[in-house]
Amino acid sequence: YKEIITPIFENADLFKKPLGENSDVVLKEMYTFKDLNESFLTLRPEYTTPIIRAAISNNLLDKLPVKIYGFGPMFRRERPQRGRFRQFNQINVELFGSSDVFSDLEIILLADEFLKKVINKDNYNLYINSLGDKDTLKKYKEVLSNYFDKYVSDLSQESKIKIKSNPLRILDSKDKNDIEIGKNSPKIETLYSTEARNTFDQVQSLLLKYGVKYTVDQNLVRGLDYYCSTVFEFKSNKGEYKDTLIGGGRYDGLIKMLGGPDIPGIGWAGG
Repeated sequence: YKEIITPIFENADLFKKPLGENSDVVLKEMYTFKDLNESFLTLRPEYTTPIIRAAISNNLLDKLPVKIYGFGPMFRRERPQRGRFRQFNQINVELFGSSDVFSDLEIILLADEFLKKVINKDNYNLYINSLGDKDTLKKYKEVLSNYFDKYVSDLSQESKIKIKSNPLRILDSKDKNDIEIGKNSPKIETLYSTEARNTFDQVQSLLLKYGVKYTVDQNLVRGLDYYCSTVFEFKSNKGEYKDTLIGGGRYDGLIKMLGGPDIPGIGWAGG
């Protein structure tokens, strides 16, 4: 994996569509400023999109696969609290141009090895899920919307807004009531195509083969719109902060959306 360095700020339009125009990051957490030429600049809130933009701009995708990593400060205007800050450092690892399950395995093993170097391996757990293909996601959002609509009076104000715009994000809510309601929500596995199910089965088989323990979490969706197929999170299980240490997954169509070739990618971020 070769290092790449991107600017701390980018054109604001770079983030809006890939991250999801209804996402919390775009709606209320980006630091965006008007430049002298009336364009808008944004302090980078995440690293995958800028890395892809830089790879396209510098013709790094001509020979595939491409393996890149980067690290540096990110900025989100969220509520400061213990363990979460408006400026934080993040490391990203991205693999472009490979669609086989060994890429999923490689990127998860790399995250596991990284964590073993910095904390005790008994202090974190791996959770995985599959979001299927684009058709699966579209159908699942409709099913979820119908489900959460029944509990609209019990959901948090933020989740009420997402019932129609993007109900998938309600499963990622940190509100206690939302979490309880989400536990009984329909599961995406009932909508998998044969190909999606086989891919997820292969990923699990490979993890077992390489001795990586994991738990399937059907409510694991990740927070940004560009994810599909395999998604995963390494979460701390010790101490006061039982939160995500590294999270990532596969994305399809994101590179093409940003002006590059129509190739798949997979990666993770740790903050």
